Amino acid sequence: MDVGFENAGIKVLLANEIDKMASKTFIENHPDTKMIVDDINNIFPMLEEYKGVDIVFGGPPCQGFSVIGKMDPEDIRSQLIWSFLKAVEIIQPRAFVMENVKALAAIAKWKNVREEFIAKAKELGYGCIPFVVNAAEYGTPQKRERVFLLELEEWKSLEISFLNYYISKRVKHQRYENYSRI
Repeated sequence: MDVGFENAGIKVLLANEIDKMASKTFIENHPDTKMIVDDINNIFPMLEEYKGVDIVFGGPPCQGFSVIGKMDPEDIRSQLIWSFLKAVEIIQPRAFVMENVKALAAIAKWKNVREEFIAKAKELGYGCIPFVVNAAEYGTPQKRERVFLLELEEWKSLEISFLNYYISKRVKHQRYENYSRI
C-alpha cells in the first residue's frame, strides 16, 4: 500500500514491521521513511508525535481471517486489527485505511468482528466503510481480492487524491459508487 499512497502524492512518514527481512526490503525501497522494526503493541507511546497526520494506513496480518488458513478467531495475528485501531486512536488522523483479506468482509464467521471494528471506529469518530476490490481490476497480473476499511467522512475535505487516483487506475468499468456496503 505504501507505493500506492506515494504514487497518489502521500508522503509516508513512518512504517512499522515486525519482520526484520521485510523491514530491510522496505528500507531499501523507501529510504526517506522512518521504519520501526518492532511489534506495533510496543510502539504506541512513540505514535503520539504523529498525532493529527492526514492518514494512517496499514494491513494487519491476514492469516487468521483467510480461507486458506485456519480461520481461527483466537489467532494472535487476528488481534492486530485492534492494534491498528489503537494506533488510529492515538494518532487521531483525519482518515484511515486498513487492508485485509476479502474473508473479513464477506464471510458470516467474521460478521461480529467486522461489525465490532466498524462500531469501535465510530466510537472514535470515524465513519468506517468496508469495500472489496480485486487487484486484477487495477492492472495487477493476479486475481487478489482484498477488503479495504476506509474512514470516508473526512475524505471530502482532504486535499489528497487517493480514491480518485485508484478509481482512475481501474481496468474495468466499475465505479466506487457501485460498491455496496457490507
